[in-house]
Amino acid sequence: MFYRTLEDFKNASGYNVDGLWYPRVTAIVGMKAKPGLYKFYAEQESFETGEAVKAKSAEEGTLAHDTVEAILRGEPPAIPEIIKPVVEAFFNFLNHNKVVAKLIEERVISKRHQYSGTMDVLAEINNRLGVLDIKTSYSIFRDYGIQTSAYVEALNERKNLPELTRWILRLDQHKKCLHCPAVLRTKGGNIKIRGEKKFCNHQWGEMIGEAELKELPSYQKDFNAFLACKTLWEWENEFWLNRLGY
Repeated sequence: MFYRTLEDFKNASGYNVDGLWYPRVTAIVGMKAKPGLYKFYAEQESFETGEAVKAKSAEEGTLAHDTVEAILRGEPPAIPEIIKPVVEAFFNFLNHNKVVAKLIEERVISKRHQYSGTMDVLAEINNRLGVLDIKTSYSIFRDYGIQTSAYVEALNERKNLPELTRWILRLDQHKKCLHCPAVLRTKGGNIKIRGEKKFCNHQWGEMIGEAELKELPSYQKDFNAFLACKTLWEWENEFWLNRLGY
């Protein structure tokens, strides 16, 4: 990543908290290679097309994310038509689980390991407390565990919380073929068909939403991976960190 000034680096890579600067969890995790992202770009007509699709997909994801968090706050949000199936799936999830949001978009800090981040939700789900991370992807990827482990570690430093677990709540929407197992996903304008059988003249049903909750195992292994990412991130950004006196 190229930065023109120290302020550019600070704003893009971290937070100022109580007069101190801390690197951001997402910037640190971004050091890990993402083979799936390389494959995505390879499938696009050009790099510019890939960037446009990624930006549109992120916009839709943020819209769903913000709407879900508004619902958890007890606010009656306007539900955009483009994400209506996702929101319906989320309401169905709430109807089948006891969910109480304790903290939403909370800034957490690890003074021991020198980083900060903003977690989605600290929630009680079916009488268990943990970090709930909301994703709008087509699958739950192992990388998500690295990010959530950093939030749990920072929360553990508060010393006033019970043992925490971690969940990924994946929200997505797609159309199913009426004649074969194929699924059509169009997020960000990127048309992707998975699970299709050859020689099927697909006829797509209505867009439907899906909600998948997955609990992640003990966080320590993932947190070790996070610290490894942090070491590499510090090496990569040594020039700017030295100027900060980090």
